[in-house]
Amino acid sequence: MVKASTPKAPAAFSRRLDVAASRNERALLELVLRHGTVGRAELARETDLTIQSVSRLVDGLAERGLLRFGDRISTRGNPSGGYGVELAPDGAFTIGVSIMTDAVSVVLMNFRGDALETCYEPRLDMRADGVLTRVAALAEGMIGRHVSDRARLLGAGVAVTGYFLEDGRRINPPPPLDDFALIDLRALLSQRLGLPVILENDAGAAAVAESFLGVGRRHDSFAYVHFAAGVGGGMVVDGRLMRGARGNAGEVAGVLPLDMFDDRPTMALLLQMVRDAGGKVGSISELIADFDLSTPGVSAWCDRVREPLDMIVSALGAVADPKVIVLGGRMPRALAEHLIPRIKPFAASRRGAPRPLPPVIPAELSGEPTALGAAVLPLKAHFFG
Repeated sequence: MVKASTPKAPAAFSRRLDVAASRNERALLELVLRHGTVGRAELARETDLTIQSVSRLVDGLAERGLLRFGDRISTRGNPSGGYGVELAPDGAFTIGVSIMTDAVSVVLMNFRGDALETCYEPRLDMRADGVLTRVAALAEGMIGRHVSDRARLLGAGVAVTGYFLEDGRRINPPPPLDDFALIDLRALLSQRLGLPVILENDAGAAAVAESFLGVGRRHDSFAYVHFAAGVGGGMVVDGRLMRGARGNAGEVAGVLPLDMFDDRPTMALLLQMVRDAGGKVGSISELIADFDLSTPGVSAWCDRVREPLDMIVSALGAVADPKVIVLGGRMPRALAEHLIPRIKPFAASRRGAPRPLPPVIPAELSGEPTALGAAVLPLKAHFFG
């Protein structure tokens, strides 16, 4: 058995940060993320690697600045134990950006998935030049306040509402984002931010956030329904976002017939119905910032969208059979909890035993999760999953 000596912090990182982790390194990093602090013996048991292999991998990750050594951990037969390992918070940093129809959100995240700083800004003007100038300024300010070594900046994830076109690189967003439509957004965003960029739609990014920081810590496979100006979704299977051939897997609005298009369970429809009922609400951002179930128009919206939501949940349960179905996005948690008992999925019984359906639960991440998920994207691409 390898005896753990007192670990020392490396004088310099021996490998470049942007070198992606190997399969075994990813497995170790996932376990450390899940446990917080864990000993080498436990890592060996859970990965079926030898203690010698684990020690070699741990030491290599520590030399790269991605792991650090904590307190001693007592184990059976070895009360003094060895030194536990944990993720180094400053091992890497990422920027996450969410571009919505009426707002932008920017977050700076560290290697543990902690949001070091966030900024959510409602905007009336969503033209690309002004949006990107503001996003770049916000990101640069966060980096200056929190990142002492810019070599630790891994990259940026950017989430935009809309669906991908055939090439999987261009997004077709709703009308308020006309300036962002049908162009190579990844190249444009990388140029403006000065960082490598991973592009995702808003629903996929929100599902990634829930997988990394929320429901995914208990359920490695789930379906995510994302409520924003439109309604979309994402599928997480074995901890990974299933993107599909073009990046549009999980686009749940597509299961609805065209004659139900105007009844989709969207925050835009909720805003319209609240306004029609006399509410003085200027945007979706205002609506969700001070949400109240008793607001006139909310109850009528719940009645109107019930059948389309039944269809969406039924389709996800039948086609994907996930462990759970998560209602999230920009939907207030109170609204999700109000809707869930009213959802009636289609379930024909056979021999008195209906087909099992996944439970529907509210998202654990509240507020606007897409920027968080966007920030997770570079971490997942290089080190986790």
